[in-house]
Amino acid sequence: MASINSVEWRSICEKFTNAQLLTETQSRNDPENDPFRSKYKARECLREIYCSLKSFEAGDGEEDTGGDNCEQRPTDQPVDGQREDAFSQGLSGDSPAGMRAAKLGAVEYYLGVNHVDTEELPAGQEHLMNCLKMLDRCRVSSENVSLFIHVRNQLGILWAGRDETETAHGFLETAESIYQRYMKEDGRPPTDMTEYFSTEENLLTHQERTKR
Repeated sequence: MASINSVEWRSICEKFTNAQLLTETQSRNDPENDPFRSKYKARECLREIYCSLKSFEAGDGEEDTGGDNCEQRPTDQPVDGQREDAFSQGLSGDSPAGMRAAKLGAVEYYLGVNHVDTEELPAGQEHLMNCLKMLDRCRVSSENVSLFIHVRNQLGILWAGRDETETAHGFLETAESIYQRYMKEDGRPPTDMTEYFSTEENLLTHQERTKR
Protein backbone atom coordinates (compact mmCIF):
# COMPACT_ATOMS: atom_id res chain seq x y z
CA MET A 1 0.00 0.00 0.00
CA ALA A 2 1.25 3.45 -0.86
CA SER A 3 2.68 5.63 1.89
CA ILE A 4 0.19 7.96 3.58
CA ASN A 5 2.15 10.95 2.31
CA SER A 6 2.96 9.68 -1.20
CA VAL A 7 1.74 11.40 -4.36
CA GLU A 8 -0.32 8.34 -5.28
CA TRP A 9 -2.04 8.29 -1.90
CA ARG A 10 -2.79 12.02 -2.00
CA SER A 11 -4.45 11.48 -5.38
CA ILE A 12 -6.71 8.82 -3.86
CA CYS A 13 -7.59 11.13 -0.97
CA GLU A 14 -8.47 13.92 -3.38
CA LYS A 15 -10.76 11.59 -5.34
CA PHE A 16 -12.47 10.50 -2.14
CA THR A 17 -12.97 14.10 -1.03
CA ASN A 18 -14.43 14.87 -4.46
CA ALA A 19 -16.77 11.86 -4.21
CA GLN A 20 -18.00 13.07 -0.82
CA LEU A 21 -18.51 16.60 -2.15
CA LEU A 22 -20.46 15.32 -5.16
CA THR A 23 -22.61 13.08 -2.97
CA GLU A 24 -23.34 15.37 -0.04
CA THR A 25 -23.34 18.85 -1.60
CA GLN A 26 -23.42 19.03 -5.37
CA SER A 27 -26.12 16.37 -5.72
CA ARG A 28 -28.59 18.76 -4.08
CA ASN A 29 -28.39 20.98 -7.16
CA ASP A 30 -28.79 18.27 -9.80
CA PRO A 31 -31.56 19.05 -12.34
CA GLU A 32 -34.89 17.23 -12.20
CA ASN A 33 -34.28 15.59 -15.56
CA ASP A 34 -30.90 14.22 -14.35
CA PRO A 35 -31.38 13.78 -10.58
CA PHE A 36 -28.44 11.43 -10.01
CA ARG A 37 -25.83 13.16 -12.16
CA SER A 38 -23.50 14.02 -9.26
CA LYS A 39 -23.89 10.61 -7.65
CA TYR A 40 -22.97 8.88 -10.89
CA LYS A 41 -19.83 11.03 -11.00
CA ALA A 42 -19.10 10.13 -7.37
CA ARG A 43 -19.47 6.46 -8.28
CA GLU A 44 -16.78 6.78 -10.92
CA CYS A 45 -14.44 8.34 -8.36
CA LEU A 46 -15.07 5.46 -5.97
CA ARG A 47 -14.44 2.87 -8.69
CA GLU A 48 -11.13 4.55 -9.53
CA ILE A 49 -10.18 4.48 -5.85
CA TYR A 50 -10.97 0.77 -5.65
CA CYS A 51 -8.83 0.01 -8.69
CA SER A 52 -5.96 2.09 -7.31
CA LEU A 53 -6.11 0.25 -3.98
CA LYS A 54 -6.01 -3.08 -5.77
CA SER A 55 -3.02 -1.98 -7.87
CA PHE A 56 -1.16 -0.92 -4.71
CA GLU A 57 -1.93 -4.31 -3.20
CA ALA A 58 -0.61 -6.15 -6.25
CA GLY A 59 2.45 -3.92 -6.38
CA ASP A 60 3.22 -4.69 -2.75
CA GLY A 61 3.06 -8.41 -3.48
CA GLU A 62 -0.05 -8.92 -1.37
CA GLU A 63 -2.61 -11.57 -2.11
CA ASP A 64 -4.92 -10.23 -4.81
CA THR A 65 -8.44 -11.04 -3.69
CA GLY A 66 -10.04 -9.56 -6.77
CA GLY A 67 -8.03 -11.17 -9.57
CA ASP A 68 -6.67 -9.15 -12.47
CA ASN A 69 -9.92 -7.23 -13.01
CA CYS A 70 -10.42 -4.43 -10.51
CA GLU A 71 -14.19 -4.85 -10.93
CA GLN A 72 -14.11 -8.37 -9.49
CA ARG A 73 -15.31 -8.70 -5.91
CA PRO A 74 -15.48 -11.47 -3.30
CA THR A 75 -18.26 -13.91 -4.10
CA ASP A 76 -18.40 -16.10 -0.98
CA GLN A 77 -20.69 -13.87 1.03
CA PRO A 78 -21.84 -14.30 4.64
CA VAL A 79 -25.53 -15.09 4.93
CA ASP A 80 -26.60 -12.94 7.86
CA GLY A 81 -23.64 -10.62 8.35
CA GLN A 82 -22.77 -12.10 11.75
CA ARG A 83 -19.64 -13.92 12.91
CA GLU A 84 -19.51 -15.28 16.43
CA ASP A 85 -15.76 -14.69 16.91
CA ALA A 86 -15.60 -11.20 15.36
CA PHE A 87 -13.94 -9.77 18.48
CA SER A 88 -11.31 -12.47 18.90
CA GLN A 89 -10.41 -13.95 15.50
CA GLY A 90 -9.11 -12.40 12.29
CA LEU A 91 -6.66 -9.76 11.16
CA SER A 92 -5.73 -7.06 13.63
CA GLY A 93 -7.43 -3.80 12.69
CA ASP A 94 -4.21 -1.78 12.87
CA SER A 95 -2.11 -4.25 10.85
CA PRO A 96 -1.27 -3.45 7.22
CA ALA A 97 -3.48 -6.32 6.00
CA GLY A 98 -6.27 -5.29 8.35
CA MET A 99 -6.17 -1.70 7.14
CA ARG A 100 -6.15 -2.83 3.49
CA ALA A 101 -9.27 -4.92 4.12
CA ALA A 102 -10.97 -2.02 5.89
CA LYS A 103 -10.16 0.45 3.11
CA LEU A 104 -11.39 -1.88 0.37
CA GLY A 105 -14.45 -2.64 2.48
CA ALA A 106 -15.11 1.06 2.96
CA VAL A 107 -15.08 1.66 -0.80
CA GLU A 108 -17.54 -1.22 -1.20
CA TYR A 109 -19.69 0.39 1.52
CA TYR A 110 -19.73 3.79 -0.16
CA LEU A 111 -20.45 2.17 -3.54
CA GLY A 112 -23.32 0.29 -1.91
CA VAL A 113 -24.83 3.44 -0.44
CA ASN A 114 -24.35 5.18 -3.78
CA HIS A 115 -26.30 2.50 -5.65
CA VAL A 116 -29.07 2.52 -3.06
CA ASP A 117 -29.30 6.30 -3.38
CA THR A 118 -29.71 5.95 -7.15
CA GLU A 119 -32.44 3.32 -6.64
CA GLU A 120 -30.30 0.41 -7.86
CA LEU A 121 -31.01 -1.79 -4.85
CA PRO A 122 -29.66 -5.18 -6.05
CA ALA A 123 -26.29 -3.62 -6.94
CA GLY A 124 -26.30 -1.72 -3.65
CA GLN A 125 -26.92 -4.91 -1.73
CA GLU A 126 -24.10 -6.66 -3.59
CA HIS A 127 -21.57 -3.96 -2.68
CA LEU A 128 -22.68 -3.88 0.97
CA MET A 129 -22.38 -7.66 1.21
CA ASN A 130 -18.93 -7.44 -0.38
CA CYS A 131 -18.02 -5.01 2.40
CA LEU A 132 -19.12 -7.60 4.95
CA LYS A 133 -16.96 -10.19 3.25
CA MET A 134 -13.93 -7.93 3.48
CA LEU A 135 -14.57 -7.35 7.18
CA ASP A 136 -15.05 -11.05 7.76
CA ARG A 137 -11.24 -11.34 7.63
CA CYS A 138 -10.81 -8.89 10.51
CA ARG A 139 -11.56 -8.75 14.19
CA VAL A 140 -13.48 -5.78 15.55
CA SER A 141 -11.23 -2.94 16.71
CA SER A 142 -11.23 0.85 17.01
CA GLU A 143 -9.88 1.03 13.44
CA ASN A 144 -12.87 -0.71 11.84
CA VAL A 145 -15.80 -0.86 14.29
CA SER A 146 -17.58 2.07 12.62
CA LEU A 147 -17.57 0.21 9.32
CA PHE A 148 -18.74 -3.01 11.02
CA ILE A 149 -21.74 -1.09 12.39
CA HIS A 150 -22.56 1.20 9.46
CA VAL A 151 -22.70 -1.55 6.83
CA ARG A 152 -25.11 -3.60 8.93
CA ASN A 153 -27.29 -0.57 9.56
CA GLN A 154 -27.45 0.08 5.82
CA LEU A 155 -28.36 -3.53 5.08
CA GLY A 156 -31.02 -3.38 7.78
CA ILE A 157 -32.52 -0.28 6.20
CA LEU A 158 -32.37 -1.86 2.74
CA TRP A 159 -34.18 -5.03 3.85
CA ALA A 160 -36.72 -3.05 5.86
CA GLY A 161 -37.59 -1.17 2.67
CA ARG A 162 -38.46 -4.53 1.13
CA ASP A 163 -40.72 -5.39 4.10
CA GLU A 164 -38.31 -8.20 5.03
CA THR A 165 -38.63 -7.40 8.71
CA GLU A 166 -36.89 -10.46 10.11
CA THR A 167 -33.82 -10.05 7.91
CA ALA A 168 -33.66 -6.32 8.60
CA HIS A 169 -33.95 -6.91 12.34
CA GLY A 170 -31.07 -9.41 12.22
CA PHE A 171 -28.66 -6.89 10.70
CA LEU A 172 -29.76 -4.04 12.98
CA GLU A 173 -29.60 -6.22 16.08
CA THR A 174 -26.10 -7.37 15.18
CA ALA A 175 -24.99 -3.76 14.65
CA GLU A 176 -26.30 -2.83 18.07
CA SER A 177 -24.65 -5.80 19.77
CA ILE A 178 -21.29 -4.95 18.16
CA TYR A 179 -21.62 -1.38 19.39
CA GLN A 180 -22.54 -2.42 22.92
CA ARG A 181 -19.72 -4.95 23.18
CA TYR A 182 -17.15 -2.55 21.72
CA MET A 183 -18.11 0.18 24.19
CA LYS A 184 -17.87 -2.29 27.07
CA GLU A 185 -14.57 -3.92 26.08
CA ASP A 186 -12.73 -1.00 24.44
CA GLY A 187 -14.65 2.26 24.37
CA ARG A 188 -12.01 4.36 22.61
CA PRO A 189 -13.32 6.85 20.02
CA PRO A 190 -13.22 4.78 16.83
CA THR A 191 -11.60 5.71 13.54
CA ASP A 192 -14.06 7.61 11.37
CA MET A 193 -14.52 5.93 7.99
CA THR A 194 -13.51 9.10 6.16
CA GLU A 195 -10.08 8.81 7.81
CA TYR A 196 -9.30 5.77 5.69
CA PHE A 197 -8.76 8.24 2.86
CA SER A 198 -7.12 11.16 4.64
CA THR A 199 -3.58 12.46 4.47
CA GLU A 200 -1.70 12.61 7.74
CA GLU A 201 -2.38 16.29 8.36
CA ASN A 202 -6.14 15.74 7.92
CA LEU A 203 -6.57 12.87 10.38
CA LEU A 204 -9.05 13.61 13.15
CA THR A 205 -7.93 14.48 16.66
CA HIS A 206 -9.06 12.43 19.66
CA GLN A 207 -11.57 15.16 20.52
CA GLU A 208 -13.00 15.21 16.98
CA ARG A 209 -13.40 11.44 16.98
CA THR A 210 -15.18 11.59 20.33
CA LYS A 211 -17.56 14.25 19.02
CA ARG A 212 -18.40 12.22 15.93
